[in-house]
Amino acid sequence: MSNPFSNRKKVRGWKRRIRQLEQFRLAHRELDVEALRGGGRHYVKIWLDPWRRLVPRNPPYWYRRRIVAAFVDILGAWRERLDAAGEPYYLEMWLFHPDFYDTQVVVAVGEEIDWYRNVFEPAEGVPAQPPAEYGDAPCGPDDLRWRAGRVIDAELASSYEGDFQALARLVPTADRVQQTGDGDTLLVFYRGLVWLGSLSSQPDSGFPDPLS
Repeated sequence: MSNPFSNRKKVRGWKRRIRQLEQFRLAHRELDVEALRGGGRHYVKIWLDPWRRLVPRNPPYWYRRRIVAAFVDILGAWRERLDAAGEPYYLEMWLFHPDFYDTQVVVAVGEEIDWYRNVFEPAEGVPAQPPAEYGDAPCGPDDLRWRAGRVIDAELASSYEGDFQALARLVPTADRVQQTGDGDTLLVFYRGLVWLGSLSSQPDSGFPDPLS
């Protein structure tokens, strides 16, 4: 019996999917600043079939570059609206790799700004530019100022209380083990990379100074 949640079927109808991406770009260029003020944050992801089904999948690189170009356009349109509003904001594209299907444009205002500025830790030793496969997008990565971040999962050792065998198997697979302020042990796992891109002429949304 075939898996009803599988997402491996060959993708067809690329001309139609290119038109859908253009419609997607136009539909999301307008930013409702009043709604943003009310919720504090807003984002747009790759809400296009078949990439965001229950089991997501990555499009081919040539189509990813088109998505990046569409997101750059949305980024610019949102920045114009935010600049006109005259309030501080956080605005960046998050380009995930290898899980490109999670790529999105994110904006935050008010009390949400600090959370979004801290959501990823800097990826030390990783090039600031995204992988070369994204480099020739029209109106793409070269038009943005990039920083590399790390996507992580973390688990507390105390959550395995009573299951010492499971914890013993988990600890060697952690990329980093550190102590918390209350004496617990935090296991950190690296799940991928994310490149955070902002338009070069907009205020820096960069990682805060770790010493501040």
